[in-house]
Amino acid sequence: MSKTPDAFLSLFPISTEILPGGELATAGFSLRELAARYGTPLYMYDGATLKAQLSRLRGLLDQNYPGEAAVAYAAKVYFSTRFGRRLAGLGLDLDVVSLGEMDAARQAGFKPASIHLHGNNKTAAEIDAALEWGLHAIVEDSLDELALLEELAGAGRQPVPVWLRVTPDLDVQTNPHIATGSAGSKFGLHLASGQAKEALRRIQESPVLSLTGLHFHLGSQITDPEVYREAVEGVLGAASEEGAVPMEFSPGGGWGVRYTETDPPDDPAPWIQAVCEAVREGCSRRGWPLPRLVIEPGSRSTPSAPRKRRLPGSGSSPWMAGWRTIRARRYTAPATARGRLRNRLPGMTCPPGWSAGTANPGIF
Repeated sequence: MSKTPDAFLSLFPISTEILPGGELATAGFSLRELAARYGTPLYMYDGATLKAQLSRLRGLLDQNYPGEAAVAYAAKVYFSTRFGRRLAGLGLDLDVVSLGEMDAARQAGFKPASIHLHGNNKTAAEIDAALEWGLHAIVEDSLDELALLEELAGAGRQPVPVWLRVTPDLDVQTNPHIATGSAGSKFGLHLASGQAKEALRRIQESPVLSLTGLHFHLGSQITDPEVYREAVEGVLGAASEEGAVPMEFSPGGGWGVRYTETDPPDDPAPWIQAVCEAVREGCSRRGWPLPRLVIEPGSRSTPSAPRKRRLPGSGSSPWMAGWRTIRARRYTAPATARGRLRNRLPGMTCPPGWSAGTANPGIF
């Protein structure tokens, strides 16, 4: 355990406290009692932390970006109808990657104008559903998918709003399993190969598609703001060469969060400042109006990272997963819980090394 209670608690939700008897409590709930009631691993979502982090991000955008800006939550991290209602009530945009997430978003009260369909292997059924519901944008990830979207969109409708996911082909200082903007990434249309420029041309020439936005995602646990500046300039430069002026720009997320008490501070200010400055300067040099800036902080909206801890005084009892965030990570469960984790299959929209499983229901 940490040398100081404050350092230890800094890794947990902001409402977490150490009770007089040494037990941990979050939002007034004893973690020992919750573990006894629901079993472990137990995934918890703290409303106070979510609201505080969202306020921080929006404040930084207000300070650094004079144009319109929004924060989007990635449903693939964790989503349910009940939790979604709370997110919708906070005015968040939403990233979805499946029919199930679209249906849950509809039931949660999200409007289609705030939803973006992501994914690097969308099915025809998913695209059809997005077209029928009229989502804000379909984020195109490959040339093959562009062809499929054109076929499904057909004639006789308003042009379909499309964001293009561009892979900047940059090496970032993070674990290779969670780097998604490098030359070897399975995501997006790569700059170096010419795919991104070809896609830009095809969308602009299409009678049924409308290029409304550009998007990239560099990975996770990134701590160098300069790589975001480089990526922004690379993507804007490619668009400029093809005569494409984006109305929206999404530099993804991926700014690092703390895992241990010895990790450096994870304030998002350097990341937001770098992105905003790069977009402002890049558009100014080209004489473009500022696009609507959409950041996708993922776990950054509710940090920080998962940690495995033994509850104080728990002896040989199972590990408790203490979460300050909504975060999907590769997780090795304790032997007593492994029987409850099944279907460990990598998701087609997740970086290598991630896995899907079942666990006990979380509480918000």
